Amino acid sequence: MTGRTYRINDLVRMAGIALCLTVGYSRVVAPQEVTKESHLGCSSSETNSPCPSAPIKKETQETQGQQAANLPDSPEAEDQGNLPKSPFRAQDGSNTVLYLPVATPQRLSFSDKFTIYAHQTFGPPALVLPAFAAGRDMANPKSHYPREWKDGAGAFGRIYGDSLAMTTSQHTARFLAGVALHEDPRYVRSSSTNPLMRTMHALAFTLVDKTDSGRNTIALSNFAGAAAGGFVGSAYLPHGYNDLTHAEQRMAIQFTSIAIQNVAAEFQPQWGPIVRKLRIQKIIPEWWVPLHDK
Repeated sequence: MTGRTYRINDLVRMAGIALCLTVGYSRVVAPQEVTKESHLGCSSSETNSPCPSAPIKKETQETQGQQAANLPDSPEAEDQGNLPKSPFRAQDGSNTVLYLPVATPQRLSFSDKFTIYAHQTFGPPALVLPAFAAGRDMANPKSHYPREWKDGAGAFGRIYGDSLAMTTSQHTARFLAGVALHEDPRYVRSSSTNPLMRTMHALAFTLVDKTDSGRNTIALSNFAGAAAGGFVGSAYLPHGYNDLTHAEQRMAIQFTSIAIQNVAAEFQPQWGPIVRKLRIQKIIPEWWVPLHDK
């Protein structure tokens, strides 16, 4: 008797589950059947009435849209919104020749700062541009230079090596000082539209730059870089050019080069289209300037 009661209870449970499944299935399938019948009725040659499938489809889309509006944000949308933004501006034809990173709201990590340092110090521009400076000095050598610094391939190699040493010393000292003092190596453009004010801002940025937190600070890293680039020649330049006076002169030249880079970064949106028209980015290899997403 007890076993029979269990069987009846099991049948009742199964009937209830089947009823629930049937109701749920009917709610899902019923709209599909109505749509299917509507399509069949429209395709029939005996029916002259207009096809009702369009209104039904429109109502279905509106209903789905209302349901989607009531749902919480999807995980994919949230994930895309939470993706970390790159601390670099996207590089294009306007920044092909010189790598002049402009500041974004994203704070730089040590790895980001090292990326800037590595490309500016060891990238193709850092290796190619000093060759032009060496050629200029070979065409108009200093009068008191010894012969081995004025004539022949050996002289070109010495002058080219001197340019590389100054550039490498400047960037290395700026990088190390910037990391130690928490300075941001990127340039911050002026909000003014006046060319004179923008130029003054670029020159002033050589003396006062930004910290990692966005505060103004004395650009000690620029002073350190200029000093390193100016005094490195004292170790190998010929006699008469390795003294304190010439080191200070070379230091001033290094500081001026930093100011010129700031001016170039400030007016980059203006000279960029000229570079694109010249199609320089099509001539040089793609790895000339590293690409970063916005």
